Amino acid sequence: MLETKRLILRPAVLEDAPLLYELNSDFEVVRYTGDPSLKNILEAETQIKERMFPQFQKYKMGRFTVTLKDGTYLGWCGLRYFPESDEVDLGYRFMKKHWGQGYATEASLVTLKYGFETLNLKRIIAKAMPDNIGSIKVMQKMGMTFRGYQKDPCEPQSWIVYDMTASEFKSKCVES
Repeated sequence: MLETKRLILRPAVLEDAPLLYELNSDFEVVRYTGDPSLKNILEAETQIKERMFPQFQKYKMGRFTVTLKDGTYLGWCGLRYFPESDEVDLGYRFMKKHWGQGYATEASLVTLKYGFETLNLKRIIAKAMPDNIGSIKVMQKMGMTFRGYQKDPCEPQSWIVYDMTASEFKSKCVES
């Protein structure tokens, strides 16, 4: 579990499935993710079981459920390891009604801190579609560095790629 002044980040549990379904059913939320909307709560449960649980079990990282300290569900944020490219990706997704309040930046900073200081990662990337201005601004606020564009052979769009190394994180004295 991770904590900031306003937020609690914890591994997802199956009871989060209805909230994850609601989050991923909003076209505006999934518009720039490359992911389809979830069709039902069963798909949300499957995503938790097959994508979220294994990451924590294998790599001690994953997409955390993010709530306010009063328990209000905001969305998720966390790290995901991609063995095929040997990269760790920072990702976040929040309910539209909670956009623009700094939650993505706050959750992402504590997640970077966890990745660099607890997991001893050397580099963390973050990707966004070029039109996803909000997500790009979050990467910039965190002090991540623009590295270029990446074309995924399995997807039609290109991604803007930012990254941060452990030494950059330390030198920028990023506080969460």
